[in-house]
Amino acid sequence: MQLLFKVEDVFDLAGRGCVLVPAIPEGLDFRVRPKDQIQLRTPCGRLLETHIDAIELVKPLDGGPCRMAIMLPRELVKEDVPPGTEVWFPESPSQGQ
Repeated sequence: MQLLFKVEDVFDLAGRGCVLVPAIPEGLDFRVRPKDQIQLRTPCGRLLETHIDAIELVKPLDGGPCRMAIMLPRELVKEDVPPGTEVWFPESPSQGQ
């Protein structure tokens, strides 16, 4: 398994579900796609097996750089994935493809 990122922030979008805002380490180069399987490891030790439902780019209102947002399946809610949760990829994601 490979650690992809830690969750920096999380929120619920009405009608869309839980959205993760990743804190991606500098220089990490990987590609993930919708439907890729991931494992969530919460700070309290809970393990959740799930998948990426969608990936979107979010442009902050203050004009800052775009950020990636990872959308999870609708059955997961904000309380399931607190900030600090680690997102792991079961296999090495495609690098630089």
